[in-house]
Amino acid sequence: MKIQRNYAPGGSTTKSFHECDKFVRGIMGPIGSGKSTACVMEIIRRSRMQEKSPDGIRRTRWAVIRNSYPELKSTTIRTWLEWCPAEYGKMTYDSPIIHRVKVGELDMEVLFLALDREEDQRKLLSLELTGAWVNEAREIPKGLVDTLTGRVGRYPPKIQGGATWYGVLLDTNPPDDQSWWYRLAEEQTPDNWQFFRQPAGNGPNAENLANLPDRYYQNLIAGKDDDWIKVYVRGEYGYVVEGKAVYPMFRDSVHVAPVDPAPTLALTIGVDFGLTPAATIGQRLADGRWLIVDELVTDNTGVKRFGELLVSYVRANYPSHDVAAVWGDPAGNQRAQTDERTAIEIMKEVTGWRCRAAPSNDLTMRLEAVRGALNRLIDGRPGIIVSPKCAMLRKGFSGGYHYKAIRVALGQQFHEEPNKNAYSHPHDSLQYLLLGGGEADVVMNKVRRGRTAGRNTNVANDVDYAIL
Repeated sequence: MKIQRNYAPGGSTTKSFHECDKFVRGIMGPIGSGKSTACVMEIIRRSRMQEKSPDGIRRTRWAVIRNSYPELKSTTIRTWLEWCPAEYGKMTYDSPIIHRVKVGELDMEVLFLALDREEDQRKLLSLELTGAWVNEAREIPKGLVDTLTGRVGRYPPKIQGGATWYGVLLDTNPPDDQSWWYRLAEEQTPDNWQFFRQPAGNGPNAENLANLPDRYYQNLIAGKDDDWIKVYVRGEYGYVVEGKAVYPMFRDSVHVAPVDPAPTLALTIGVDFGLTPAATIGQRLADGRWLIVDELVTDNTGVKRFGELLVSYVRANYPSHDVAAVWGDPAGNQRAQTDERTAIEIMKEVTGWRCRAAPSNDLTMRLEAVRGALNRLIDGRPGIIVSPKCAMLRKGFSGGYHYKAIRVALGQQFHEEPNKNAYSHPHDSLQYLLLGGGEADVVMNKVRRGRTAGRNTNVANDVDYAIL
């Protein structure tokens, strides 16, 4: 069966995106601007441009990546199939989902991967690809993009002629100005990368209007607040609260204020390991109040390097303070296959500080530790104060750290666990800090009191909402 689709770039920005040969290309714009379609067509286009192997076949292999499996199936794959229907080849709904298109001299293999599935994450680390497309890249850690840059250009192998073009395609709605996208697109673009920004959907140069319903953007604006319109219609950098906030009791006017660390009190640090390690630096005062004085968030940093960065940061910014303890993700007590040492052991060796696993990795306990501090009033003062220096934590509290919505037939429900995104890593480190710093005892005492009273206490719901 011959693949034939009538496609034309939706505007001059999309046209320039196709004409560019950079190793990493990103395109950002409003809803409906044709970003995802452009990436789909670029995969097909580059596959057809691939030089033939000695046997006359144009072989390519691509990874298509989305943050979560439900979105991968409902949005990304649906867009792909609009332009490359399943009947063009063989569609295998396994893990990962694979579309193998073999038509004439074309042999194009497309693997669809979701970052919330461990089997897909493991698969990604071993793939040999021609290229990759990261759909809605603002939801993806920068470390994942860095990993992809090392997996592309490896198929077809040199013995079959190698890849004619290889690289990474990115598309996204606008993120906020704290994101890695903003930093790389607007401040310091790496060599052989290029970012494209589409015009406003409701402006005179809007793109892809020919493929949208009449009055699409006028109808889209109706009933939306200014922040939503700024991001999704005007295509500007901004912050929109999506889903259900994990900490609805958080009040920026109550819980955020300039913080000077207590001069005679040592610092305590919480650390989350992984592709995007993060640390939260705080102090627990004698009256039980928490001062969250700073954060350190990195991209694609190994444990050893992160430990070195953390030591340098603390010494430079808090030279007169000792570090009492570092509380890490309990998963950091597991030994890596390539190193007999655990992440916590490496951290201890690099920093020279007292590093231990947090008392629990149970999500309910971790969330309740923070909720308890947020709901606590001590002599009329909040149980936790967050410094404005903690930009990622602050935006996470305001909705960036959230439960993602699930669309169901009878309305809207939400995932049971917080969405994994750029804000979840610093918030995980905050949870480990509070649990290790004493909140674990507070949570467990609440559970014991509930059991003594003869109640089957649900920790997550057994909360005194003192300052709502």
